[in-house]
Amino acid sequence: MHALTEWRDFYVMIGTASGAMIGAAFIVATLTANLEKRGLGLRGFITPSAVHLGSVLVGSAILTVPTLNGLSLAILLGAGGVGGAGYSIIVATRIWHLELDLDDRWFYVALPIMAYATMATAAIMACTRNEPTFETLAVALVSLLVIGMRNIWDMASFAIMQGRGEG
Repeated sequence: MHALTEWRDFYVMIGTASGAMIGAAFIVATLTANLEKRGLGLRGFITPSAVHLGSVLVGSAILTVPTLNGLSLAILLGAGGVGGAGYSIIVATRIWHLELDLDDRWFYVALPIMAYATMATAAIMACTRNEPTFETLAVALVSLLVIGMRNIWDMASFAIMQGRGEG
């Protein structure tokens, strides 16, 4: 796991960023509280975005554990990847019937599933001691971070426009 020490600062940085964005998600949840009765609100959009950001935070925390070995990494990544993909599929079934723009379908449905599948792929790579394991995991976690940031911004913008009567 020598290669992991080279990545430690990277994972600390994106973990910190995801923690800050989780705070922003709570603010957005407050902004959209009055919109809950008109749609899925928290359950359909804010909660999944917070889960994606939380996955980055937890994944980054795991990767800073000094005694982490390859098998532990593979098990944790596999569980996170499969669990996250399953959760994202459930979210997709909840919101698929809604009128969403194409970019919203990508960021709320397709991209999270692909990011978690990439995380599960990194788990397989860790089992086989494949070299680009940490690069693959970085792609998955940065994708989840960007997805979460974009979706939190999208919801905040939506809440502001709804408040102004423009939505």
